[in-house]
Amino acid sequence: MNKTVLNFGLILGGLSLLLIVDAQSMPIEKIKNFNQVSESLASSGMLETKDFDVLNKNNYQHVITLLPGNHKEEKLAIEALGLTFEQIEVDWRKPTLNDFKNFVKLMTEYQDGKVIVHCYKNYRASAFTYLYQVTQQGVADNIAKEVMFKIWQPENTWLEFINEVKDYYQNKV
Repeated sequence: MNKTVLNFGLILGGLSLLLIVDAQSMPIEKIKNFNQVSESLASSGMLETKDFDVLNKNNYQHVITLLPGNHKEEKLAIEALGLTFEQIEVDWRKPTLNDFKNFVKLMTEYQDGKVIVHCYKNYRASAFTYLYQVTQQGVADNIAKEVMFKIWQPENTWLEFINEVKDYYQNKV
């Protein structure tokens, strides 16, 4: 009986060790739909628990999720590593200018740190990071669009949203 428990403990311990080694050696590009937007900004699809350590080891300080819903566990795990976590609940069927304005406020607060923005597949996140580059950082539209197009090419609702945001900030100048 004691031998069985000991073997089970060794197996679990070995699995834990493998998970730790895996997180340490996993390249950041293995995060779902990871896209390095700039030196201090990245976007990705849904983060998994194993990704949190990878972000920390790559000196990311801020995580923004654009997904609706309860992300309490993700928030706790990320904050336990010393990173900040914020959520902007962006409705897939109805993204708003106000959503983007909230994003800009966060990015202004985080301007001196490395930020990763994520959602389910990196569609929302890549659109928001594209818009941020174009409307706030003065990146040429074609260059920022090329980065977004590595992930997807928005259409319909999202194309309308992108145009609304760009129009708002162009008229604001």
